[in-house]
Amino acid sequence: MGAGKSTAVINYINSCGKFGSDSNTRFIVFVPTITERKRFMNETGAKTPDNTNCSKIKSILDMIVSGENIVTTHALCQLFTDETITAFQESEYKYIAFFDEIPSFFNNVVGGTTKRDTENDKIITKFGKADVKLMQTANIVKVENGKIIYNSDSEYGRSEEFNIFDNIKFLGSHCDLFPYGKDKDGYFTSIIAFAKRSIFECFHEIWFCSYLTKGSMIENYCQLNDIDMIYYHIDDNCNVVKNPDGLYYESYPEGLERLEILELPKFNMNNSLSKQWYSKAKNEHNKTSMKVLEGKFRSAYEYMKKHSVTAKTFIWTLFKEYKEVLKVNGRLIPVNKTWIPCNTKATNDYSGCTGIAYLCNRYFDRNCYNYLFQLAIEKKNDKIKFNDDIYALSELIQFIWRSNIRIKNSSKKIYVWIPDNRMRNLLFDFIGKAKKSYQAKIA
Repeated sequence: MGAGKSTAVINYINSCGKFGSDSNTRFIVFVPTITERKRFMNETGAKTPDNTNCSKIKSILDMIVSGENIVTTHALCQLFTDETITAFQESEYKYIAFFDEIPSFFNNVVGGTTKRDTENDKIITKFGKADVKLMQTANIVKVENGKIIYNSDSEYGRSEEFNIFDNIKFLGSHCDLFPYGKDKDGYFTSIIAFAKRSIFECFHEIWFCSYLTKGSMIENYCQLNDIDMIYYHIDDNCNVVKNPDGLYYESYPEGLERLEILELPKFNMNNSLSKQWYSKAKNEHNKTSMKVLEGKFRSAYEYMKKHSVTAKTFIWTLFKEYKEVLKVNGRLIPVNKTWIPCNTKATNDYSGCTGIAYLCNRYFDRNCYNYLFQLAIEKKNDKIKFNDDIYALSELIQFIWRSNIRIKNSSKKIYVWIPDNRMRNLLFDFIGKAKKSYQAKIA
């Protein structure tokens, strides 16, 4: 964290000599934000898919055929189809892929709201359990060799009148779909989507640039798909360096001593601030739970203000669907313009901030978690099990590192309020391990 992963990738691309006009090797970079996309375009000369006259999928197909160096967002990777995969496989150019941060490998298709992807005219939706049951009773999907297959021969598949279930057909083009759960009638109740291995097989090499990768989602996926991993690190000059024997070793970010974590009882909650807690608190008749949280929020913010934190140097987050519950008289408290999503990554936009409030207790999707747990037992491989604590810690640290702590030559204190006990203790444990590691090095 803060080691300059993006800079290191840019340095590698520009200096390795693999991607010149006289070479048959090209690169494609997947980034989480538009700002990072612009940066890679400016500093590497890569081009990005254009949807001015066609869809982005059609645009990227044309770019692959032409042998362009490409930069795009993670979202486009999730729209890759068999046609895209074939284009990479049949290209006269060998493409090396770089992922700035790890994309989602596993998704639960049940729950959530419908939205349209206007760029590619696809309906991207999540379904309820009743929808999943209807897919089965209407023979819209079938299970073959343990996987869910869209049945184009069903009455629905032959109809052009409705398209609400087209997402399953589209999702099946770039994901393997698996049934999970069972109701009293024997129907599966959820659909788990795994990114197809073939999406990654079509690249000559793949680099994933992130922190806390050991025990993370990427290791689960590689274990599940028998993919080997070789670990690298970033040196002080922002160069990519292979670890001894390519093995993983723990390293810690600089600046942890600048964090001041608010510990007093007046700041913190006894409840787990999970989505379930917010859902229950939102529907309380007298709003007692929310009033307690609001009071602690005010106390934490007032404390930070006494240490020079202002509305412009303060960021906070909780789950997007519940942020409105902290409104009093129509106003978010105590500040109403500094909320950012809890999964915010790879941006320098908040590097001036010295106050942070993290009001979430993070857990991975329960259906995906339970499905991987079940697979780990069946395959007798504990490394397939999803590690909720590593996931939660990684998300928390990523968020904290949006602040001024990412500025290495800064000496400013960073004030962090984490009212949830689990999340706060995960950070304390991490800092404790970092201190032991540092002491061992200087001993």
